[in-house]
Amino acid sequence: MFRIPRPLLPQSAPPSTASVLLRCLTVCVFICLAAAAGFYLLSTFNEDISTHRREMNAAAYKAQIYFDQREALLRYLGDSVVKGPPVTSATDAEGMRRIALDIPDGAGGQQLLLSARAEHTLQALQTQLVLVDAGGPHRLAGTEVDVALAQLPPLHALQARNGSLDGADPVYWLRPGDTGVVLAQPVQAGPHPAQWLLLLLDGAAAASMIDGQGIGGYALLDDQAQPALSSQTPRLDRAGWETLRQRQDDSFGTLWSSGIPRGVALVKSVGNDGWRLVYHLPPSLLLSDLAVPLLACSTALLLAGFTLRLLRHRVDGQLIQPALQQHRRLLENLDFSSTVIDMAPVGICVLRRSDRHLLLCNQLLRDWLGQDGEDSDWQAPWRGHAGERGRGLEFTTREGRQLQVLHAACRYQGDDVLLCVFHDISRHRQAQAALSSARQAADAANQAKSAFLATMSHEIRTPLYGVLGTLELLGHTALDARQSQYLRTIESSSSVLLQLISDVLDVSKIESGQLSLEPSSFSPRELTESVLRSFAASATRKGLQILVCTDPRLPTRVLGDADRIRQVLGNLLSNAIKFTEHGRVVLRVRQVEREAESSVLAWQVTDTGVGIAAEEQARLFEPFRQVRGAASAQGTGLGLSISDRLVRLMSGELQVVSEPGLGSSFSVRLPLPVLAAAEDGPTLKQEPPILVRGRDRELVDSACGWLQRWGANAQPLHGEPALLDHDGAILMDGEASTPLPWKGPRVVASIDGGDQPIVAPDGSLVVSLHGMTAIGNAVANLQQRGAALPEAAGAVPLMPLGMRVLAVEDNPINRVILAEQLRTLGCDVELAQDGMEALQLCREHSFDLVVTDINMPRMDGHAFARQLRDDGNPLPVIGATANATAEERERCLASGMRGYLSKPIDIARLRKAITALRQGNPA
Repeated sequence: MFRIPRPLLPQSAPPSTASVLLRCLTVCVFICLAAAAGFYLLSTFNEDISTHRREMNAAAYKAQIYFDQREALLRYLGDSVVKGPPVTSATDAEGMRRIALDIPDGAGGQQLLLSARAEHTLQALQTQLVLVDAGGPHRLAGTEVDVALAQLPPLHALQARNGSLDGADPVYWLRPGDTGVVLAQPVQAGPHPAQWLLLLLDGAAAASMIDGQGIGGYALLDDQAQPALSSQTPRLDRAGWETLRQRQDDSFGTLWSSGIPRGVALVKSVGNDGWRLVYHLPPSLLLSDLAVPLLACSTALLLAGFTLRLLRHRVDGQLIQPALQQHRRLLENLDFSSTVIDMAPVGICVLRRSDRHLLLCNQLLRDWLGQDGEDSDWQAPWRGHAGERGRGLEFTTREGRQLQVLHAACRYQGDDVLLCVFHDISRHRQAQAALSSARQAADAANQAKSAFLATMSHEIRTPLYGVLGTLELLGHTALDARQSQYLRTIESSSSVLLQLISDVLDVSKIESGQLSLEPSSFSPRELTESVLRSFAASATRKGLQILVCTDPRLPTRVLGDADRIRQVLGNLLSNAIKFTEHGRVVLRVRQVEREAESSVLAWQVTDTGVGIAAEEQARLFEPFRQVRGAASAQGTGLGLSISDRLVRLMSGELQVVSEPGLGSSFSVRLPLPVLAAAEDGPTLKQEPPILVRGRDRELVDSACGWLQRWGANAQPLHGEPALLDHDGAILMDGEASTPLPWKGPRVVASIDGGDQPIVAPDGSLVVSLHGMTAIGNAVANLQQRGAALPEAAGAVPLMPLGMRVLAVEDNPINRVILAEQLRTLGCDVELAQDGMEALQLCREHSFDLVVTDINMPRMDGHAFARQLRDDGNPLPVIGATANATAEERERCLASGMRGYLSKPIDIARLRKAITALRQGNPA
């Protein structure tokens, strides 16, 4: 059994190995750069030393030639001494000067033969020939030099030097005074020559010859290492001279004294008397030569050091430190992940895929499954099936715990592993079982409620059909005023009861989610006008003005559930009329938005009623909620709740704005797809123009807009109509309070008018105020001036249908009422009690139509219709049932029926259904 390893996190943050290595690498690179700079400086120094050495050698070579020439001249002059009687110095015919050399011991005479050429050479080489004997130094020939005769060594000093040099013709080098060079050679052989020839060298000329370009300082040292000639600058210090004195052989190298470099020196021997020529380069001169390379290398090293330091900080800050931070975070994440896994409320383990060996697990899983032994749950089938696709593993432990295993393939420590997660679903299964039981109970209760409501609706609608049908039939008989009042009261109460049943059934459908929309094509203008016309009579009886204003920009046809929209508008209009005692009620519809093939339409119902307080508006759409302070208005309190739910079901919005005492305004906004359709109104002419007059400016503008949409030149009337040309205008007059002084063609829109224009006694056409199509048709008739119109009269009697109808109904009362309603419509009626009897009658007799109940004993309406179709009888069938549901309607149509009516049935709906069936438009 393996536990989850915990990574060890460092307690402090010392410099990392990477930072140290980076620092070492930076130092190494800098050292390499410094070494390269050192090698460059060393090579430059060696090259500079080589250059100076070549210059020193060249200067030493020139100096060597300079002194060799003068030694050779002195030897030549020494060889020019011949034996002979001593004579006074004279010049012979050949131009040869003879200089007598007296020998002190008188052992014979000698003379120096000095040719003109020799004298010229003495002058050319800037030297002076001097004879030194017992009498002192004597100038013989040559140029004047800066060496005084008093500074020359005496004879005994020269005799003391005799014999110190090897060779046949030795030349001795002497330093008169502090500076200067004198070459000396004895005239006689022997240990103590009495006469010496001295060749005095011009010090300035010798110094200029020894000196060279770029060689630093120079010095001509005698055999005692004392400078005979030397440059003024730079001079060696004492330690440097001591070092030079110790050098006897020709050499070139660095001068060191007490471990300190004193410069570079070249030592060359001059002559045979131990004199040395020294060229010295002081450190300052060498450093001045290396100043530019040294400055360049120093600058380069400084820049390189700064760059390397900046680069090290940048690499450390952007690479190493973030990597270290990431590494620390990784360690922290590992530690945190280990802690989370160990403290997770689920069991976690890792299995190696190759042999299903357990690599690690947390404590909770060990508590659930026990230790990894033979008696534990680790050997359960889940271990062998883990990693298989499409299998959700669940198993029960020995303790009765239900576990669910989820797995995922991943990598861990270089192996392909399975990460397994265990969920304890024991409580979930228990809760799921309890929830399933509760759901089943709720579904059963909901089904029981729906069945109860459907049953109650059916059972109530069946006797209510008898009541309403009898009342409707009673209304077609002769009654006095009091009886008519009683009849209207009974009809009103029955209508309220019917509306309550319908509302309760709709609420039940909405709550159970069984209410579905049935979109169809409809005209929003016609729908709005028809809804208003159905409430116009009740509003007029109450003394209210009721108007409808439609937007001329409305689309011709839209797609939506027209019945549900009609239901919402009907509820709003019904409430507006109920809660308004005086004033008016206005229904408006307009197009709010239009985008491509979609439009947002807004219906608005406004009234001048009691209004609604703000605290009441928050709970206005709750079921069975009624406005306080309106006790005189009867209702179920379900209309607004149902309307709000229907609007939301159609993805719309229902809003209310109201103030107590000022009235209310309910707005319905619905997004509806626009359908392509031709214009559904009349085609009007531009001439003659149409002038519209009315008390309500909004209604006048709406009428003008629709007439213009249909092609007319319509404008509001301004001014006196009597001044108009009778042949040049058609006057459309709404409900006006003052008489109209106009004798020309005129259309009067009245609340008492119908859809078809009627000629009034004054010659005007009277149509309904609540239908723009009727108004447009009346204007079109006046423009044509040839249409025959019925004159004003009372109600137009309904034309008898003249059909032979079979009425099937199991309820005796409803059977009689249905038969009477059909007879009122002018039908010949045959009665049947159930489907069996009706089927037999259809087989024996010929009928034009069958109106049958659905729920009947022996054979219901569905079975009757199917059997009729199986017999090949195409007789149209209209089903009538108290189950006012969409499902029941679909069942009726599916069984072969051509129409559907929900009870209670009134004569108007029955005639509409039969007429639509005859016209080929079954419901």
